[in-house]
Amino acid sequence: FVKWRNDITLGEMIVSEGLAENFAVSLFGEELAGPWVTKTNLQTLRQSKPKLWANLNVQGLENLNAYLYGDEMAILQQYSPVGMPYCAGYACGYHLVKHYLKKTGRSIVEATTLPADEILEASEDFWNE
Repeated sequence: FVKWRNDITLGEMIVSEGLAENFAVSLFGEELAGPWVTKTNLQTLRQSKPKLWANLNVQGLENLNAYLYGDEMAILQQYSPVGMPYCAGYACGYHLVKHYLKKTGRSIVEATTLPADEILEASEDFWNE
């Protein structure tokens, strides 16, 4: 559980959203993963990772909206664009947590009880693959 607060970091949000989507997939199957994940192809994911990695400590919902949901959504909500495609940060969170689960052998249920920093630290290699 991550309490919503304005000083939440992009890293915390990426992990939180990744946990949520992986949990839903564990219940309902990969074929029902949301379009915010499935519409982000591998090339877009790889291109987005360096910008996300460099900004994991950005704080404030108004500052990380574009990183999570893309420039189009940020502009609609009157936030500043950062050069991100549709839902790239959200999709990255899904794949980051999926990587973490595979690497550690933990279940999604176990992972949901961990702090975001622990998942990020154990998954540093994800950003370079």
